[in-house]
Amino acid sequence: MALIELTNVTKTYNEEAVATSVLKGVSLAIEDSEFVSIMGPSGSGKSTLMHIMGLLDRPSSGTYELQGVDTATLSDEALAGLRNTTIGFVFQAFHLLGRISVRENVMLALNYSNVSRNQWREMAEKVLARVGLSHRLDHFPTQISGGEKQRVAMARALVLNPKVIFADEPTGNLDSKSGQAVLDLIKELNTQGHTVILVTHELEAARVAQRIVTLRDGLIADDQMVGLSGEEQLPYGKPKGYQI
Repeated sequence: MALIELTNVTKTYNEEAVATSVLKGVSLAIEDSEFVSIMGPSGSGKSTLMHIMGLLDRPSSGTYELQGVDTATLSDEALAGLRNTTIGFVFQAFHLLGRISVRENVMLALNYSNVSRNQWREMAEKVLARVGLSHRLDHFPTQISGGEKQRVAMARALVLNPKVIFADEPTGNLDSKSGQAVLDLIKELNTQGHTVILVTHELEAARVAQRIVTLRDGLIADDQMVGLSGEEQLPYGKPKGYQI
């Protein structure tokens, strides 16, 4: 059983009596501890797909099973609880509060958890050490670099030890050196057992994953294991034969 399994998922937005079809029948399976990059041009549906897989949105039709549970059967409250305990998000914008410390920004992620407040400080410091920021605990976001801000955001996503990490263009606001450091950290998190789904439009960033899924016009256009070439078939789909 796959950790994440979508079957013929569609998503249509209706605004001012105009229907816009973003996903047009996506079927995708992602295994536990896999590292997958999702690529595609603007408007291809990759962010919408991430929002559905991350339980931030529901599909218009089709099924989405997470850990064998059909998410359509869950209430909004149950979805929020599952999202809080199972999923961590890292976005292109760091979404840090400038008036509180690095430690306190990470502690914010524990507000909606069942973790006792007297454990928050220790948990935040432990996860910040994990991303190499023990020396920045009492600094404010305005006092640290862009790469360090992204690592704070990653620590916040990791503080509850989620099974799945979604990284949406995590290097988009970083210079090449800081971006590579963030990608190296994401890859390390995968080797530690986290399932990682990286959404990006940059091929160089996508290459750090084990597998690249390409969306185009709301459909999966390609699905390859990194490094494969030719017409070799995969259990996930049919590659088009380009060399990565």
